[in-house]
This record gives sequence, C-alpha cells and structure tokens, in this order.
Amino acid sequence: MASIKIKGINNNLVFIFEEGRGEEYLEILKDKFSANPQLFDGSPVVFKGKGLNTLSFEDISQLQKLCLEYGMILNNIELNINRTFNKDLFIHRNVRSGQKIHSEGSVIVWGDVHESSEIIAGGDIIVLGKMEGIAHAGFYGNTRSIVFALNLCPGQIRIANTISSPAAEQDKKAKETVPEFAYLNDGSIHIKAYNARENLDRKQNLDWQ
Repeated sequence: MASIKIKGINNNLVFIFEEGRGEEYLEILKDKFSANPQLFDGSPVVFKGKGLNTLSFEDISQLQKLCLEYGMILNNIELNINRTFNKDLFIHRNVRSGQKIHSEGSVIVWGDVHESSEIIAGGDIIVLGKMEGIAHAGFYGNTRSIVFALNLCPGQIRIANTISSPAAEQDKKAKETVPEFAYLNDGSIHIKAYNARENLDRKQNLDWQ
C-alpha cells in the first residue's frame, strides 16, 4: 500500500514518497490537503523518496498540479541521481508554433523550434537548429540539465525550478548567431557560447565562468 510521510525541514514541507502508484499518491494527498488546507496553503514543498523513481512524467505533473491548487510552492523534486532515463525523444522535423513536446528523458530536435511552441524534458534539450519557443529542461529537478541550440533565441528557458529573466532573453536576440547553451549556476540561468574542447560533463564540479 502506498504511503507518503510529510516532514517539516528547513521551512519546507518535505513529502517523502514510499513505493506506490500515481493514483494512490493522488488520493492520499487529496485527503491530507482537504482535511487541513490552512496547513498547506503557501508552504514551500519538496518531493523526495524512492517512490518517485517509478512515476511517469504525467504522474508527477498531476501531483504538482494538486499542490498548486492548494496554494503550495513547488521548491524541488529530488530523485535518485543514479536513475537512468531510457525515454529520450528524437524529433526529425521542425516543432511548429503551438506544439507541446513532453519527454521523461532528453529531447533532441533535428530542426527548428518555432515561436510559441514548448518543450519539457526530464533531461537536456538539444536543438540542432533555431530555438525560439519555451524550453524547460530538468523538469524533475535536475539542476545539471542544459538547453543547447545552434541558434538560441528562446521565448523562455527554465532549468529545474529556475526561470530565465526576460532581460536576458531580449539581449539574446541581438547577439551574433553561434551555438550556445544555457545552464544553471548559483541560482541563475546563464548562456554561454559552445566550445567543443570544453568538458561539459555536468557530473563534475565545474567552474562555468
């Protein structure tokens, strides 16, 4: 039977998911939230636990949506760092305006990502063309994820729970077209020209400056 333990740690409510299924977790949280909504309203929430490793993208999305409906703030999702995503998505075409792409792993696009389209990935987002839409890498809380494009001029970039600033996005449009990648450092999203000779292994403690 599924179970969720809730602990208060460093001003966060930490939800610890034991083994179970997505629909079971939803019912447990609905019961807890409805019984005492004032306790949860406005509280920062962190997801942890081995139970998360068996959930799909849709399962976690539903759990997040429920928390938001009760006024909570999503701080992070902590997954086992040894988890291997085997659902990388390769797209051999352009992503048209208005399209939404979701993947539990990384997304690799052999083409352009047009304005007002959206890509959400558990891992990295790699665009071998022009990236104009919305890119959300590291959806599950992986702060080491990146967004790379041969021409990076996005409407918005998000890595884990950090969103790029509009000013940085506007500055991007005026720059020379070179391959670039966006990464998270010290709580902010930075954009850097790609250099094939650099070590991009994000498992190491890199100095991006």
